[in-house]
Amino acid sequence: MAIVVGWLLLAAGALAGWAARFVLIEPEHWQDLCSVAVPPLTCALRDAVVVITFPPRFSFAAAAALLAWVLRGRAAAACAGVALLAGGLGLFLYDTGWVASAVLAALLRLPRIGEEPPDPREFTA
Repeated sequence: MAIVVGWLLLAAGALAGWAARFVLIEPEHWQDLCSVAVPPLTCALRDAVVVITFPPRFSFAAAAALLAWVLRGRAAAACAGVALLAGGLGLFLYDTGWVASAVLAALLRLPRIGEEPPDPREFTA
């Protein structure tokens, strides 16, 4: 089940990143529309997306994927989910460097969640 949810999070992030890039950021008609004297309110949304994506700010996905390998159980699954969602966004929003490795690490971690050995600190005599 965690694998299916992980793939869905990656797909949702990729779809949102694709839409932000190819619907809001790159089309030339937005540039023409937003360069007039009184631009419409949608240009503020476009400017906010551009500010969020430049410089690339999705390297925290790699930290989340690393935490997914260090933590156990639900915490590991949550970190892997964050890494996959942010990774899907970053793959389309100009930040493929750290994001690609984060997606790979999170996808490799998901099937192993729940297979961790018990924490030795939990067994006190």
